[in-house]
Amino acid sequence: MEIRCECGKFRAELNQFPKNTPGRLKCYCDDCQTYLHHLKRADLLDENGGSEIIPFYPADIKITAGQDLIECVRLHPGGMFRFATTCCNTPIANTDPKRPWAGIHRRMFTNKDPDIFEKALGKVKSSIMGKYAKGTPPPATPQTYDLNGMRIVMPYILKGMFFGKSKPSPFFNDGEPIVAPKVLTRGERQAGRAAAGV
Repeated sequence: MEIRCECGKFRAELNQFPKNTPGRLKCYCDDCQTYLHHLKRADLLDENGGSEIIPFYPADIKITAGQDLIECVRLHPGGMFRFATTCCNTPIANTDPKRPWAGIHRRMFTNKDPDIFEKALGKVKSSIMGKYAKGTPPPATPQTYDLNGMRIVMPYILKGMFFGKSKPSPFFNDGEPIVAPKVLTRGERQAGRAAAGV
């Protein structure tokens, strides 16, 4: 499965798609909303402020073009490593060098095949952090986390840990990000939060 950014300059391949993913997940958290507003890509949030991601094992991702167009942002010094493209500000993935998890943003998939989700992955399986949603999020969205989300995600993470799927990662070399991360200042973070209304 090939994924690509909005302009097509960045591309990557996913092995074992859709086998090695738990499916479509949606997050309404304040950090995800803040990040997309920081990128000036609030257009990628849904009507309730949600970001849709598809988790994948880092070891099953191979960058095939545009590695020089990647940037990395952390909302604060201990925050998630968030990778996006500098060519068209398309969010790529949220990840961490120690976890068998790369949450790939929906936009990376739909640029090549707008119908990929319905054909290969079906509906959204779990949503989280509804307390930050705009308006009323979809039914059964928990305020924070719930057992359904844990049931979907935890077996996937444990399997990835058992098989060592956190590396090699296309986003890290020996635990260090392939590009120096920009850590947002308090002012930048507050501006993003204000724009997001969180």
